[in-house]
Amino acid sequence: MAAVFGGKCGVLLLMVLRNVLCQSWSLTNEDLVDFVPVSTSDVDAVVGRTASLPCDIEPDSHEDRVYMVLWFRHAGGKPLYSFDVRGRSFNKALHWSDPLAFGRRAYFVTMSRPSALTVDAVQLDDEGVYRCRVDFKNSPTRNFQIRLNVVVPPHQLLLYDEAGRDVAGVVGPLEEGGNFTLLCELRGGRPQPTLSWMIDNKPIEDHTVLKNDGKVIISRISVGGAERSWLNMSIRCQATNTPLLSPHERTARVEMNLRPTSVSITEKPGQLSADTEVTLTCVAHGSRPSAQITWFRDNRRYTRGKHTEFTNETSTVSRLVMLPQPEDDGAVIRCRADNPVLRVALEDSFRMSVVYRPVLTMSLGSTLNPNDIKEGDDVYFECNIRANPKEHRISWFHNDQQVTQNISSGVFISTKSLVLQRVTKRDGGLYTCRAANQMGESSSQAVFLRVQYAPTCAQPTPLLIGARLDEPLRVRCTVSADPADVSFYWQFNNSGESFQVSPARYAVSTGGTASELRYRAASERDYGALLCRATNAVGRQKKPCVFQIVPAARPSPPRNCTANRVLKNGEAFLTVKCIAGYDGGLSQHFTLEALGETGRVLVNNTAGPLDMVVWLNISWSALEMLSEEENLAVSARNSKGVSDPVMLRELVYKDAAKQTEETRVASKFPGAAALAALAALLTAGGAIAAIAIRRRNEATTTSKRPSQSVVQVDANGRRYLIAYPAADKLETKPDILNPKAESQPPRVVLESSDNKSYTIKEAPSVAKTPYTPPTPEDDMMPQR
Repeated sequence: MAAVFGGKCGVLLLMVLRNVLCQSWSLTNEDLVDFVPVSTSDVDAVVGRTASLPCDIEPDSHEDRVYMVLWFRHAGGKPLYSFDVRGRSFNKALHWSDPLAFGRRAYFVTMSRPSALTVDAVQLDDEGVYRCRVDFKNSPTRNFQIRLNVVVPPHQLLLYDEAGRDVAGVVGPLEEGGNFTLLCELRGGRPQPTLSWMIDNKPIEDHTVLKNDGKVIISRISVGGAERSWLNMSIRCQATNTPLLSPHERTARVEMNLRPTSVSITEKPGQLSADTEVTLTCVAHGSRPSAQITWFRDNRRYTRGKHTEFTNETSTVSRLVMLPQPEDDGAVIRCRADNPVLRVALEDSFRMSVVYRPVLTMSLGSTLNPNDIKEGDDVYFECNIRANPKEHRISWFHNDQQVTQNISSGVFISTKSLVLQRVTKRDGGLYTCRAANQMGESSSQAVFLRVQYAPTCAQPTPLLIGARLDEPLRVRCTVSADPADVSFYWQFNNSGESFQVSPARYAVSTGGTASELRYRAASERDYGALLCRATNAVGRQKKPCVFQIVPAARPSPPRNCTANRVLKNGEAFLTVKCIAGYDGGLSQHFTLEALGETGRVLVNNTAGPLDMVVWLNISWSALEMLSEEENLAVSARNSKGVSDPVMLRELVYKDAAKQTEETRVASKFPGAAALAALAALLTAGGAIAAIAIRRRNEATTTSKRPSQSVVQVDANGRRYLIAYPAADKLETKPDILNPKAESQPPRVVLESSDNKSYTIKEAPSVAKTPYTPPTPEDDMMPQR
């Protein structure tokens, strides 16, 4: 008992002594602690991070309490850390840490379960076995042994391809269905890490370790048949040697070049209208990089429209704003989506149906030479028509006048051709064809038809030219001809002879279609007809241009004059209408005069070129200002003088109710008019008798040339016989180059409308004038 008690007292004494020594922080290296064998638990800590060494300090009963906790390193007798609760509350326990061990890096945490000694900034030297001793007030002492393992993570991890190039976070771009190889290299780490591969969190079991010498590990994977679904997936190489840290890894995103999967033209139009804007949309999907969309018309790139494009990662939308044309009908529009890297493409297309007005192309017959068509040839035109819908009407036009079929005139119209038989120059000009369908009507371009023809007169014929004896004339002959390169010749005809005029007497003007003849009538024999003809490559002029040279005289009075009062725009006018008489061979004009003490011209006008009708209009208010002594008269005038006046009688100017007017040809001096008429009848009778005697004498003479005393002129649908005084002696061969010293102007002019009965128009008396032969340089007579 004494031994036992003595032993217990010794132990108690030793514990008290140790506590005193711990409180005084005076323990020495020579002091030893009790070693009680216990089980060991492992704790891993990453270098540089915090380690937590557990130690359970909970007492077995509620009446007990902890007095002190001591931490020792294995085989060390000196505590590294103490937690002392003796003589104080638990919350005010004393903490001590050996500055040569953990120092301030260690702290005992009692709030956790179990309590634990935390060590910050773990170092490699901290690795080892530690013991925690817990002393209680009543309960026996507890011991816990912890092995601290310090983990060093790997310090370098590389990911590269077969060529040694760092993939820099991106693998590829890979082609769909292609292959690739990657290598992962690991350096450092304690304990030695393990390497693993993953594709989108799915482990890759098939990898090869090329090197593992304890310091460097190199692993390789080879993958074939890359799928579209791999786009943007991640490939990871992981290295790990502790669960305390996330695996050290290198990750690369998979980049791929993908073929387009689809392309389509959305909302393909069934029918398009020409010149009406339409928008086509083409959508391509699946291409990476984004597809480039190109529009084609048939097999040629379409560049007429406006093209806009929108893209995202794998889709492209292209819009084409186009204006269809007639020539697009039936053409195929194609939308092509190209991957610019893989050089693969998809396309979609549709055939356009464009409705439009007819498009016409007209041409002269292919067998015809447009520069070798003459009068009398047959000509045909062809009209090529494109129309959608089909045309329902075709028409032909010549100089904007519609051409209708006329078989008797040689005009034939078939479906798309026009035939003209035996064309004349009138058929020349511009020809077009027109066609109409439901969209409208169109006209072709104009085709000019050139019909070459022999010369024809380009001026009215016959043309009366009044000339005085020895009056120099320049007679201009103008023809129309194609080709215009013509040659002229002139001929002189009268009732007795016909001869050709020397070319020295005329010249051809610039342009080749006009010739001017110098002419002078030296005697009555030189009054007659000048005939002008021309010839070109086509042929000779059939009908000559006729210039009737007649003696110049003052004009005949107008006839059939009527007067009426008319209203125009609320204003009254006196309108006088007359038929022009013989103009005396010269240009004439007409006047409405007020005859009185002093005559004055009220209106001046000329006759119409075709019907020879003259209109003279004067305001009714102007007539009211005339005096009662003044009379209205109509007269004709030319360079030879004035005709007898035609008086307008029984016109009531100041009474607006009387609007019926009569026109009567009268003289202001009826006695003088009667004497003049009697003298005219006597002169006419003498002239007719002289003509009869002369014709009878000519029938018995040996000369074949008729008398020159009467000249017959046809003009304006009437015939005029101009009588000259008979010569004292008939010459068998009079020569107009040697005229008589004197010549008489005409004395009698007879007018006829039926070539059977004649009426006397005027019988003026003209004083004889001596004749002076022309000088050689002024000689303008034709050469017989």
